[in-house]
Amino acid sequence: MDLLIILPFAIPPVVSSVGLLQIFADEPFMLVGTPWILIGTYFTITLPFMYRALANSFQGINLHDLMDAAHLLGASTFQAFMMIVLPNIRKGMLVSLLISFSFLMGEFVFANILVGTRYETLQIYLFNMRQTSGHFTSALVMSYFLFTLLLTWLAMRLNRSGDE
Repeated sequence: MDLLIILPFAIPPVVSSVGLLQIFADEPFMLVGTPWILIGTYFTITLPFMYRALANSFQGINLHDLMDAAHLLGASTFQAFMMIVLPNIRKGMLVSLLISFSFLMGEFVFANILVGTRYETLQIYLFNMRQTSGHFTSALVMSYFLFTLLLTWLAMRLNRSGDE
């Protein structure tokens, strides 16, 4: 199972893009050039990141005993999940969200090959703007950096407030 999870890390994005182009360029799917192929690709790219972070969180808690104790105290499965399991895996969920977000914000190859310039993602826009005004591109990259910094600070703040 771990080999299947690590496999997307081993395959270069160019190879994956060419494979996706061959699969989804013909009938019955015809998804190449649409935003749907990009959404599906991004989802499958982030799955290994999310899986590893959440698996580590689940390994850190004794889930079976916690659920049994909650059921003995009268909680339903949904209540036990919401009140016991989710707070215990909150850090793993936050880590998986931040890792996935940062990876997708830097991913250029899939967006460029699969949808080209039909749909401008942030990466394609930055690539196209590098040939125009250098000042505007620098300001855009700095804004992007500050947004990422703010998001990281907010995540750390939320994480710290949950520990107190």
